[in-house]
Amino acid sequence: MGADNLHNSKRMTSISMLPRCLALAVMLVLTACAAHDRPAALSPAAQRSLLEAMGEDSNDVATLDSLREAARRAPDDAALQQRYGLAAERVKLYPEALAALDRAVALGGGEPDRLLAQGRIALEAGDVPAATRAYGRILDADPGNIDALNGLGVTEDLERHHTQAQTHYDAALRLAPRDWRVRSNLALSLLMAGRADDAAAALTGAEQDPAAPRRARHDLALALVAAGKREQAIAVLRVDIPAAEAAALADEFAGFARWLASPEGARPAVH
Repeated sequence: MGADNLHNSKRMTSISMLPRCLALAVMLVLTACAAHDRPAALSPAAQRSLLEAMGEDSNDVATLDSLREAARRAPDDAALQQRYGLAAERVKLYPEALAALDRAVALGGGEPDRLLAQGRIALEAGDVPAATRAYGRILDADPGNIDALNGLGVTEDLERHHTQAQTHYDAALRLAPRDWRVRSNLALSLLMAGRADDAAAALTGAEQDPAAPRRARHDLALALVAAGKREQAIAVLRVDIPAAEAAALADEFAGFARWLASPEGARPAVH
């Protein structure tokens, strides 16, 4: 979970480390309502956390204004609507971005890159069902699309369907065993399901693999703390930060791990 989000499609789809995301008040950031007779969805802060890894920050409002006007003048231009939507996403205007991507898909069809963007932005906008539909459309045409499998896992984790989410991550990892985005999302999903040892196992080797991103190591440290292995967690964190900072961060992770295991973490209010 997410998706880097749980990490969704590109990074999200990569959903980033939960504590970091919560601190930044971010992803996977959503406002999704639980469907009838489904478990309660994650709270807005926790959802944003899971999806934080999706998208780049940008303050290029001038570019957005220009694209908004151009899109208004050419409402039937699918490529322009897509560019406009991605620009709105970069400045975190997620509902506006999703509306533009929806138009792009309706006008230009469901190309994989367009549907991945639609799914990612739907998650950021809080529309988990729309994200599920977008990823599902990709997988209907290409069951081996790793980004779509990863993104679909994020949507399931956001609705607390962790076992189902893990089947999507596992399928993606069978195709790309060293994809650290997917491994981190799997680890977070396992943590939310109360399986701390399995979460740590999912990220085994992150502290030794030069290709592993910092996020994977931090997610490994979170899992180790949740499993009661604080010293091992500190050793992993020290790959990236000094000892004192590593110890302090491990303590923060302990608080977050307790929240994940609490009734509030397991069944947060629907937002």
